[in-house]
Amino acid sequence: MPASATDRPAPGRVLRVLAAAYCGVVLVAVLWPSGADVSAFKDGVGPWFLTPAGKDVALNLVMLAPLTLTAALGWPRVPWWAWALAGCAVGLGAELTQWALPVLGRRPALANVIENGVGAWAGAALALALRAYTTRGSRRREQGS
Repeated sequence: MPASATDRPAPGRVLRVLAAAYCGVVLVAVLWPSGADVSAFKDGVGPWFLTPAGKDVALNLVMLAPLTLTAALGWPRVPWWAWALAGCAVGLGAELTQWALPVLGRRPALANVIENGVGAWAGAALALALRAYTTRGSRRREQGS
């Protein structure tokens, strides 16, 4: 028996679940209690051709992009720029938390806030572009039929 469209979850619901799950990943990354563990992880997953400092920058840039992308697509009534600003607040909150909890052994930095913010804006802007592309495509299909 084939599944009907009503049997499948709505794309927005799936994106909202993904955004919430990714929020959990970010929370673990921010609160992980060992700076050495985090550095080792970044060294292992970052692009092989970058130095450790370059990997840190690259991963800070992309840390919040998936979150703002999935959130902006999952909650389309909220303006895309609001998700970008929320992502910036998450990046700032992460660094402030690491500063306020020295027991974590992390090194908070203003550069990380900026890099996270750029990634947050990139994810939200990508959501805006995807929305525009899919809206344009659906308009073309409607005009063609």
